[in-house]
Amino acid sequence: MIREFDPLALVVISADAGYKLDYRDVVERHLASDASVTMVTTRVDKADASRYGVVQVGDNDAITDYAYKPDEPASDLVTNEVFVFTPDRVLDLLDELAEQADEDSGLEDLGDHVLPKLVAAGEAREHRFEGYWRDVGTVPAYWESHMDLLATDPPIDLDEPGWRIQTQGGRSAAAGIAKGAEVDNCLLSPGCHIAGAVRNSVISPDVRIEAGAIVRDSVLLHGVVVRAGAVIERAIIDQRVEIGGDVRVGGDGDIALVGGESQVPSGTVVPPAGRYPESEESSDQD
Repeated sequence: MIREFDPLALVVISADAGYKLDYRDVVERHLASDASVTMVTTRVDKADASRYGVVQVGDNDAITDYAYKPDEPASDLVTNEVFVFTPDRVLDLLDELAEQADEDSGLEDLGDHVLPKLVAAGEAREHRFEGYWRDVGTVPAYWESHMDLLATDPPIDLDEPGWRIQTQGGRSAAAGIAKGAEVDNCLLSPGCHIAGAVRNSVISPDVRIEAGAIVRDSVLLHGVVVRAGAVIERAIIDQRVEIGGDVRVGGDGDIALVGGESQVPSGTVVPPAGRYPESEESSDQD
């Protein structure tokens, strides 16, 4: 399909990060270079660099070394998983690798073979990104990215004039805050109704928090209902969950999770770092 469309550039983007970047700028720089791939790069805490493709850069933005998720990263400069490829070159390389690939492993990730080969051939350039970028592919990072939005001066503005972050629309009414409710330092979405106490939390559309319920330092996704007497702290509650009365979720510790469409019976306790419902298999995001 890509060959049939015959584009000038092929942009490949990972979907589990939060940032603002005009991809046109990257494409234009790529087309003006002799590179087969332009990798958007950013700096991270070196202790986290082993989760990414780690690069080293020489003259004229040339990437001189690429290591995919190395045990001992050579630098804190990583790809943020935005790539611009010259289509024919990368498609030919994929065809070549497919012929050589083991039937069981297949082509694996871009970082296993495609990117190292282009770097080794001297065909890779970087586009340095200096703004806010956060990988949200783990539970702690997902939670922390929401907490970033509650800062006095958030590092990313979701409502910047001319560049608003667009999400799936709906027809919900305005958020409602009942008499006697307590709301402090929160993001409230359309259609939510708050009658309890909510602090330092991100509340998605159509959430209901009854009088007598307490939510602190948490992320509640679409359609969650929190009944009177429940306490939620440092937790992520997935879509269309009903938290029964006097339930305790989370606390002072690692993030607690409640899975989508769960019904959590009255009196249930989900401890810090706990999962509801419990599963023998740990989450991919742990």
